[in-house]
Amino acid sequence: MWCRVLVMKIISLNVRGLGGFEKRREVSQLVREKKPFIVCIPETKLTVFDEVTCKSLWGDANVGFSFQPSVGAAGGLLTLWDYTKVEVWSSLSFEHVLVITGRFLQSEEHFVLFNVYAPSDVNRQQAL
Repeated sequence: MWCRVLVMKIISLNVRGLGGFEKRREVSQLVREKKPFIVCIPETKLTVFDEVTCKSLWGDANVGFSFQPSVGAAGGLLTLWDYTKVEVWSSLSFEHVLVITGRFLQSEEHFVLFNVYAPSDVNRQQAL
């Protein structure tokens, strides 16, 4: 009997803001230690994000990213991926949701991944 094992590493980590050096260092250490294929970070609390910061979080240049800015000091979504392991075809952004679609290169498996940060207000959570 033949069995195929699919290994993929996906991390979702709410750091409650990526503005400080300590939080960015924690994320970078986790990425170096776990070597994930994809990292989802809800609640970045950032209005801008650039490629230099992305590479410093990931630890090397083999990284792609999709970003949704925060509204004031709330929300913000970031999805990072190792493009030597993951091919991302598209990225869509909706209120409180960042979606990427693609495939894992080694297994050829296709995926759709949702990075979600729900608002704290109950009525807005239900609407989401």
